[in-house]
Amino acid sequence: MKQVLIVEDQRMPRENMERIISDSTSYELVASISSAELAVIKCQRQHIDLVLMDVCTTGSKDGIEAAAEIKKRFPRIKIIIVTSMVEVGYLDRAKGAGVDSFWYKDVSKETLIDVIDRTMSGEHIFPDKSPVVQLGRATSAEFTAKEIEVLRLVCDGLEYSEIAEKLCVSVNTVKTHVSHILQRTGYTNKTRLAIAVTNKKFIIPSIPDDNE
Repeated sequence: MKQVLIVEDQRMPRENMERIISDSTSYELVASISSAELAVIKCQRQHIDLVLMDVCTTGSKDGIEAAAEIKKRFPRIKIIIVTSMVEVGYLDRAKGAGVDSFWYKDVSKETLIDVIDRTMSGEHIFPDKSPVVQLGRATSAEFTAKEIEVLRLVCDGLEYSEIAEKLCVSVNTVKTHVSHILQRTGYTNKTRLAIAVTNKKFIIPSIPDDNE
């Protein structure tokens, strides 16, 4: 029996994954936790064959960061990133972290157990691209990398001056980016834009730094 660790901070998805593992004849659940940081410790202390890792978990470390650390220390452990977040960049980050497969909870054509079986057999299952999200009159695919950086900080609730400082650009540059995004999407202000972006699961606020 392959030993499985689930890392998911939301109750319903976690219970669904637990049920999938419990119903299988090839896998055994070692633990089901909500913290990616704790996942690293679990892999140090227990024999784990497979980690099902959400991106957004409790604590200061996200699932992809934890996955990279686990892969560096324990390359034999298989890791599948399991997420409902369609933020552009997660897929590339996961590949860069060395994870074995990537599964979107809500839109993937494969079932999770199929991805698990194929991953444990040595396959690497990745979608061709992140799902496209409709944001007002625009789609997520229309945003540039810099606009996504600005959007993330807008979602964090930062003022124009704070965004400019973090990105090392002028306040006018930030305002121009936000203005272009508002024009393209049709939202009337950056607060409505941030709510829409977050609700669509395109971008989530950053994990707070414990040192801040």
